[in-house]
Amino acid sequence: MFNNLTPVVKNIIILNIAIYIGTVFIAPALYDDLSLWFFMNPKFQVWQVFTHMFMHDFSSFMHILFNMYALLLFGPLLERWMGSNRFIFFYLACGIGAYLLTTGIDYFQYLGYVSELSSQGASEAEISQAIFTRTSLAVPMVGASGCIFGLMAGFAYLYPNMPFQILFIPFQIKAKWLIGAYVLYETLSTFGILRLQDNVGHAAHLGGAIFGFIMVWYWKRNDMDGYRID
Repeated sequence: MFNNLTPVVKNIIILNIAIYIGTVFIAPALYDDLSLWFFMNPKFQVWQVFTHMFMHDFSSFMHILFNMYALLLFGPLLERWMGSNRFIFFYLACGIGAYLLTTGIDYFQYLGYVSELSSQGASEAEISQAIFTRTSLAVPMVGASGCIFGLMAGFAYLYPNMPFQILFIPFQIKAKWLIGAYVLYETLSTFGILRLQDNVGHAAHLGGAIFGFIMVWYWKRNDMDGYRID
């Protein structure tokens, strides 16, 4: 697996590990500054739209471990297919797609909070204080998962029949079924149909997958089919 590592995938993994070590062990004060807060939260800064893609949950090493493993698994073939420069754009665009869908859903939630608190007679300052200290909008968004789901969706479109062996499952599963099941789960969770993991950014996963699929679908149909690796 490591012998097939491509330049951008390698550098993204190194960057994620370096930022994880830096914000968890060396300079934890930077954690809030680099995490992504809701855009109406006083802690929000524009650069967080990009920096949050390289941040991970400081309380769970498995968060960064699984994301980097998935990047290692799906990234190299995609980078070879689309080229390193376009892969950088693709990776970041998937992360922005994750941000946009999450923020859109959060904004409607924010409006609901404002309406409810206003009807109770709360002032503007009291509303802001309540929302950004006692609701889900008081928690920042971190992780490369939106980018990773974009890679997975693009991979499933390009290589739908590639088999994968999953731990504890005695048979191989094709990429289209494996990744399709993940995306379906994230879709159902985003809309509250499933509620198995309340602390996971399901909308970010779904947003990344949507953007990743659309980009790979468009590029393959227009100008990159000749570069596909079977």
